[in-house]
Amino acid sequence: MTSNGNKNQFSREEIEQRLLSDPTILFRTMFERSGTAKAILNKEGIIVMANETLARLVDLSVRDIEGKHSWFEFVAEHDRRKAQEYHNLRRSHPGLAPERYEFILTDRNGAGHDIEINVAVFPGTDLSLLSMVEVTHLKTAQEMGRLTRFAVENAGEAIFWLDAKGAILYANGAATRMFGYNIGVLMSKSIQDLDAVTAKRDWKKKLADLKQTDSLVWNTEYRRNDGRVLPVEVLLSFIQLGDKGYYWAFIRDVSERVEAAEREKQLQSELNLSGRLASVGELAAGVAHEINNPLTGIIGFSERLLRKSSDEKMTTDLKRIHSEAQRAAKVVQNLLTFARQREPRKEPVDVNEILAESLELREYELKQLGIQVVTHFADLPGISADYYQLEQVFVNLIINAEQAITTSGKGDRLNISSGEMDGYIVVTVADNGPGIKPRDLKKVFDPFFTTRGDEGGTGLGLSICHGIIEEHGGRISVASEPGEGTTFTISLPLETEADRASEG
Repeated sequence: MTSNGNKNQFSREEIEQRLLSDPTILFRTMFERSGTAKAILNKEGIIVMANETLARLVDLSVRDIEGKHSWFEFVAEHDRRKAQEYHNLRRSHPGLAPERYEFILTDRNGAGHDIEINVAVFPGTDLSLLSMVEVTHLKTAQEMGRLTRFAVENAGEAIFWLDAKGAILYANGAATRMFGYNIGVLMSKSIQDLDAVTAKRDWKKKLADLKQTDSLVWNTEYRRNDGRVLPVEVLLSFIQLGDKGYYWAFIRDVSERVEAAEREKQLQSELNLSGRLASVGELAAGVAHEINNPLTGIIGFSERLLRKSSDEKMTTDLKRIHSEAQRAAKVVQNLLTFARQREPRKEPVDVNEILAESLELREYELKQLGIQVVTHFADLPGISADYYQLEQVFVNLIINAEQAITTSGKGDRLNISSGEMDGYIVVTVADNGPGIKPRDLKKVFDPFFTTRGDEGGTGLGLSICHGIIEEHGGRISVASEPGEGTTFTISLPLETEADRASEG
């Protein structure tokens, strides 16, 4: 017994003496009760002893295992030759350092188990000890780890591992592509550095709150290395590993989703506008017809009375009546035009020719107002359209630009261009005038909406333009910034549905 003060401590020699005093007990303890599958083989490879762990592995009793050949009975066919060669090698060179080999072991049901085998020869005998460790789950875990890494690296969304403060510990390939940083620079940042919206103090609270919940999902905006801002969807989860906490961030670029939502919103807005215009058009047609007849009478009788009147005061009043009646008649005519009582009379036309004619009609007024006209007309194919209706649209847009520039005293230039893009002829009419206020921009095509107040205008001009372009199967839109001018864009299809139907 040692003299270190602990009566339960024995020296190595004392332990060996106790264990070796009864080798049978030692062997049975180490062999039969081992958690490792073990078997004793003779020189032919027959199993002469097996333990319970091996019996459980192959789903047989110890008695059923003993007496069976090791590799012919329990090793998968494609591994039998390798197992035999390994057994013979260990027997012929017992002094070789232990080395593990892998084989597929089959159980009673034919299921395969990945195992590592080690053979040790008992000196002076023809027996050897076979030790087997199942590595199926380990190999599966390693395989799953490789597959998981492959999936993460090749995912289309950015994936990050973050420490407890949000510093980036890992970023996949999609993250470098999405944010435009190389992996070294990206991993020197924190997730807060990328966020273009959320303040760092709010991030700190978000990370703290996440420890109490499974995950958080929200929409925000992140900034790329080139300064461009991306709309993103963020999924953030927290995981505790031992005494350390980590965050897993999954970030998806939702630019296409946002753009699609904007397009849908725009289309819905245009659909609503078309519905409103159609309803108001029907109403306008009915009202205009009802008003037109009595107005004609007022204008005619006022003219007759004017010819007969010799009283100066009476003549003044009659002139006022006649003038206001004519003004009302003009409004009625605009209503009838807005209601579009006739279908477009389509014929082959040259859009550039119509634009040039429209400018010629307003040439004198533009010069008088000091407005420079800059044109850029591309070579265009002919289309089928109503010449005079398109002229009405172009003249209306030119007059609107003239009036905006004149009224505000801002601007002196009008740019008109034409081109072809994606199956459409595209015409733009742009001025450098005062622009349109954001609150008014969505209403410019609404019937009876005008920004001129008492200065004139029925608010039907742009509504009429919208209807004409729509009837031609096209689109008209407006873009403007206050103080930066206004641009109207008209798209006319090279071939309409009716054209295609007639060709069919």
